[in-house]
Amino acid sequence: MKPCKRIEIVIEEPMAPKLVQLLDALHTPGYTILPNAAGDGDRGIRRADELAGDSSNTVFIIACDDDALLQSIVEGVRPLLSRSGGICLISDALFLKH
Repeated sequence: MKPCKRIEIVIEEPMAPKLVQLLDALHTPGYTILPNAAGDGDRGIRRADELAGDSSNTVFIIACDDDALLQSIVEGVRPLLSRSGGICLISDALFLKH
């Protein structure tokens, strides 16, 4: 197993394409997208059952072992989160090589 950072970003569904563009521009080696996430936070209840998707969130999960890339992702996502809300969590993790 290899140590890495686990980045979890919860962002409004309409902002997800912008985050994908950012991650691709940074040459992020991979990420997982979990659409239609629901919950409650400082901007109110986010529902995942509306057809338009305007009130739901998307969760991105990224495993990162490059400190420079980690900082670039954090700096890039901050303006998106300050505009529309959401969270970015960073924790220690272990990457299982397969």
